[in-house]
Amino acid sequence: VGELLSRYKSGPLPKAFKIVPSLPSWETVLYITNPETWTPHATLAATKIFVSNLKASQTQKFFDLVLLDKFRNEIRDEGKTSYQIYEALKKGLYKPAAFFKGLLFPLCESGTLTLKEAAIVASVLTKVSIPVLHSAAALLRLAEMEYTGPTSLLIRVLLDKKYALPYKVVDALVFHFLKFSQEGSGVE
Repeated sequence: VGELLSRYKSGPLPKAFKIVPSLPSWETVLYITNPETWTPHATLAATKIFVSNLKASQTQKFFDLVLLDKFRNEIRDEGKTSYQIYEALKKGLYKPAAFFKGLLFPLCESGTLTLKEAAIVASVLTKVSIPVLHSAAALLRLAEMEYTGPTSLLIRVLLDKKYALPYKVVDALVFHFLKFSQEGSGVE
């Protein structure tokens, strides 16, 4: 199955792969298929299957184990992301909590998030509708992180959605930017 996924372009996926999400040890079976060698087309097809068939916590693991690495490797190797990986990111937002916990937060907390990666994720966030509570929770978590340019871009994109935010989130954002402005003025 792994060898087929390494050269998959279109058509039906093997039935053996479609049952992977229903297996109790799906992570081990997924690892055996060698996700690093999958084509972008196979990654998109796998994302559709896993997002629709797994619980949010399991989907989060899939994002962390497969999609995050695939996304970062493609940008590092080619300087851009393919249409299929971009679509896989969009499909991933159908489970926003899993997307944020399994892809966005690990990306931001890695300390190596580039502006290009943030711009691509920001583009996905602007094109997909996200429930207010998930956006508010993501904003709160991003505001609690260290200030960086890419993180600031993601915060701006979520703020541009113009949701009515809880006071706790607004307070956290104010403190986040105040802390940055105080650090900036202390340097001079």
